[in-house]
Amino acid sequence: MKAGALPWAGTANRCDGSNGQVYEDLWRRRNVLSKSTRVRRLVVGAAAIAGASLLAACGAVSAGAQLSRQGQTGSGSGGVVTFANQVGAPPTYIFPMYPIQDAQNSDITYFQPLLWRPLYWFGHESSSAPTINYRLSLAYPPEFSNGGRTVTVRLRRYVWSDGRPVTSRDVEFWMHLLLAVKSSWGIWAPGDWSSHIVGMNFARPGQFSITFNQQFNQNYLLYNGLAQITPIPQHAWDRKAAGGAIGNYDRTAAGARAVYSYLNDQSKTLATWDTNPLWQVVDGPWRLQPNTGFNPATGYAAFVPNRHYSGPQRPKVSKYELLTFTSATAEFDALLAGRVDYGYLPFQDVALKQRLLSSGYQVKPWLYWGISYIPFNFANPRVGRVFDQLYIRQAMQHVIDESQYISRVFKGYGSPDYGPVPVQPPSQFVSPLAAHPLYPYSVGAARQLLASHGWVLHGANSAASCERPGSGPSECGAGIARGAALNFTMLYASGTPAYSQIMQAWKSSLAEAGIQLALSQAPFSTVAATEAGCDAKTGSGCSWEMTYLGAPTTTYVPVYYPTGEIILHSGAPDNVGNYDNPVNDANINASHVQPGLGALYRYEDFVARQLPLLYMPNSVYQISVISKRLHGVTAQDSTNHIYPEVWTLSKR
Repeated sequence: MKAGALPWAGTANRCDGSNGQVYEDLWRRRNVLSKSTRVRRLVVGAAAIAGASLLAACGAVSAGAQLSRQGQTGSGSGGVVTFANQVGAPPTYIFPMYPIQDAQNSDITYFQPLLWRPLYWFGHESSSAPTINYRLSLAYPPEFSNGGRTVTVRLRRYVWSDGRPVTSRDVEFWMHLLLAVKSSWGIWAPGDWSSHIVGMNFARPGQFSITFNQQFNQNYLLYNGLAQITPIPQHAWDRKAAGGAIGNYDRTAAGARAVYSYLNDQSKTLATWDTNPLWQVVDGPWRLQPNTGFNPATGYAAFVPNRHYSGPQRPKVSKYELLTFTSATAEFDALLAGRVDYGYLPFQDVALKQRLLSSGYQVKPWLYWGISYIPFNFANPRVGRVFDQLYIRQAMQHVIDESQYISRVFKGYGSPDYGPVPVQPPSQFVSPLAAHPLYPYSVGAARQLLASHGWVLHGANSAASCERPGSGPSECGAGIARGAALNFTMLYASGTPAYSQIMQAWKSSLAEAGIQLALSQAPFSTVAATEAGCDAKTGSGCSWEMTYLGAPTTTYVPVYYPTGEIILHSGAPDNVGNYDNPVNDANINASHVQPGLGALYRYEDFVARQLPLLYMPNSVYQISVISKRLHGVTAQDSTNHIYPEVWTLSKR
């Protein structure tokens, strides 16, 4: 999922939410973020840091939210619970088969799963572990046969909100659309599980099977394959145009593409989300409140219980509201005023933590299943050959002081990254090697690496130059000319003081080692579009050298098995730096098929040593502040799912 920035276009003259803060619809510009066959990385930004944009505190919530706080209670008797969404990241897409640019929390964890449940649920309402939760899944554990090449799945008894049963036909509908338009599916990667399907059987309503041309690692297939499947209501959605007849159009490739095009267009029409009958057919615990459930100008969303929900946890409150704010300051003011039940404490206000605790609030850091990093652009014509040198990458990693960034910038609310798998939260997937720093902070080690390869430092605040060109073990490296200087450019996401602090600190450390860094900022969407725009084959759009989107940069949601197929396989959708290493590709491919964790660890250890990315510390996702009125938040899910159906409110 992609980190959220501040895509607000401007401020109107009212603060009641009816025509207040209007956001620029950046996400509709699909062509801006295309990269031939590549797409953007799956990330979401930490609201806890995004507090930097000190906009006016009015316009914090929509008119609908204000009404609820004045006594509107919905159809039930449990009250209205409010949840603060990320600053600058309003919901943008409702159809569960989303493009990559709409893979943000406010769409894929805070919104869509409340309405449509995935086949397999990852995350727990009572644990932070990023693991399978069969109790909340629509299916029983998968069964493997045919030498591991066939997987059979039995469905639990669920019904749609119109009373029709959820059947294998709804899974078939999803699969036909996916296979017809999979390059539009935000988490598709070339050669992934869907590329190896040779047969599917949906003959039984309560069961289906898929056969592959090879055996898969069962964790990979479950975490990154079956978990992607979301049954969708074929009896209500299988049409090619508004008002058109329902058919079996998905059973041909052309028909499936037409159905997808229709649903995609409807999903992009935000103003009709709460009036379009399509989106009222759900199997999750919630549905959008009809007619007043979504305000596209503010991002406000209101959910009411699905009275036909057949899962294990039925909503206890009468309404759940997702509130989007103009700034973290506005969110925090609303929290203190009692207008938010579940919000967050901006990092710059950590000193107010005790005040919140004394007032009866719970303050809990929210860990996230993701990593932070800086990608190199190996296709850059000026410095790509420099980045090819492992010792250069090692020197640059040696001057990233993760512990200091966590302590001083993130105020202790963070964890280090040493490789492509998160160290926190604890999991079986982090290898023993990558659980510890391979390149600990040391300016001296960085300088020694450079000196031993022919680079000479000419004084403070100057870039070291290559004095021993060549490809020998003590020379600068192939393609690096005599006199070449170690100076690079970095483009990073603006609007977050924490990121500026980290970049300035790193720039200073690099300078001590003999590396000069020129920094520039741009809105998050601009940075994302810039890095996604490099076409290594033509060289078009490859002038950027390094970028930084924030912490975390990539989250393993909803591809939970951290194999790197999305971000580091050659030709992968989000391999923005154009890293191309056949050993790495083989390691990733092996992690998909070989049983156990050995192949995953080999991939992980190789990438931790080779540094195709510079690893940066993760902040916590947010420092959550939970009202004393709100009960049932026993843990915060590292896959970033939320569980408003188990929450209850007590009287003030």
